[in-house]
Amino acid sequence: MEKLDKRKLFLLAISALAALIVVIAAVLVIRGEAGTREGPQDQGPLVPEGQRLVEDLYEGRRLIPDFDIPENTYDTAKFVEDSGLIRYQDGAAVWGVDVSEFQGAIDWQQVKDAGAGFAILRLGWRGSTEGGLNLDTTFQQNYEGATAAGLPVGVYFFSQAVTEEEAREEAAFTLDALEGKTIAYPVVFDWEPPIPSESLPAQDLRAYGMDGDQVSRFALAFCEKVAGAGYTPCVYTNKTMAYGFFDLELLDDYPLWYAEYQPAPSLYYHFDLWQYTDSAAVPGIPGEADVNICFVPYG
Repeated sequence: MEKLDKRKLFLLAISALAALIVVIAAVLVIRGEAGTREGPQDQGPLVPEGQRLVEDLYEGRRLIPDFDIPENTYDTAKFVEDSGLIRYQDGAAVWGVDVSEFQGAIDWQQVKDAGAGFAILRLGWRGSTEGGLNLDTTFQQNYEGATAAGLPVGVYFFSQAVTEEEAREEAAFTLDALEGKTIAYPVVFDWEPPIPSESLPAQDLRAYGMDGDQVSRFALAFCEKVAGAGYTPCVYTNKTMAYGFFDLELLDDYPLWYAEYQPAPSLYYHFDLWQYTDSAAVPGIPGEADVNICFVPYG
């Protein structure tokens, strides 16, 4: 009898343990299903306030500024190479060139016959040391040649402004040079950080050390003056400046001309024009040329 009682107690203990194991297993299953429905428990790295975690086409996961502006919706599968040039397979997109005096004499009819749909011409530039305003020596002949060939034209000014007043001065200089001309494409503010060299140390470069907040205000001042004259202003940028320099929300009223020398653009935010190379061979342009795609029908 005593042995029987001990055996019963042993069996009861085993049964209770088995029941407990079943309950624990059921709870784990339920939790697992809930985790599947609600998403993984590990939410990944914490994203700082004012930042956004994105999947970059070339860099993988990275943090960028969380601007409240339209995003890039271009289909990367539609960027294809054709005869050494990149095309976007969309009816509205056209390719074109941007040029300056560094390209020399251009046969604009050859450029047009090669399939270009627009030209953006350097109108002028501010000196990096003395700060004077200069007209590009080929601007007039490039304007006359491009328009005679039937290409719609835009312009850019290479800025080295160090104040908002200087940016407005550059805009006024640009508007004076455009008087009497037909400009279908944007009028672009192109400010790029000066790079010190052995011959031009940092202390000789007047715009060296400007920060993104300052230059964003310069861009805004330029664009507002250009828009007031009835033209479409635009800001030139690359990925480094878009993510780490410019306040793109401040400039949201104006389109971006984005430079990235890759098979497809990877900027998270929207842009109207993409400069994808500075070394293309384009009939009619001596040496290497900058080539762009415009996604918006300006012309």
